[in-house]
Amino acid sequence: MADVLWMVIAAALVMIMQGGFCFLESGLVRAKNSINVGIKNLVDYCAAGLIFWMVGFAFMFGSSTAGWIGTTDFFVAESPGPWKWAFFLFQMAFCGTAATIVSGAVAERVRFSSYLLVTCIVSGLIYPVFGHWAWGG
Repeated sequence: MADVLWMVIAAALVMIMQGGFCFLESGLVRAKNSINVGIKNLVDYCAAGLIFWMVGFAFMFGSSTAGWIGTTDFFVAESPGPWKWAFFLFQMAFCGTAATIVSGAVAERVRFSSYLLVTCIVSGLIYPVFGHWAWGG
């Protein structure tokens, strides 16, 4: 049980990074765009979490197909226990953070809808596939 608690605490610490990124980006943009940055960070994290739950976790930690991509465990299936939910939460926190890093690079440069599409691609395909190559096997 201690390992589950530690994983949840670690996930919370990673999620706190989201607020730090929001503060950093808000300080680097013009005052009129600070609300846009805040909303973008919030929606970004929510969208990344949803996409990662639907397909990203499966692509990253599912059974490997030819070493390229995971093909099982979509929607975090197979009646997960507390450890798997804690592990999913930890990985989802990093997925959201990876998507948010792009946010800082494109602040004031991209429309919100275009950025949301990039977030979905990063959190549903790019981050999970590279993560599968590194840690999923």
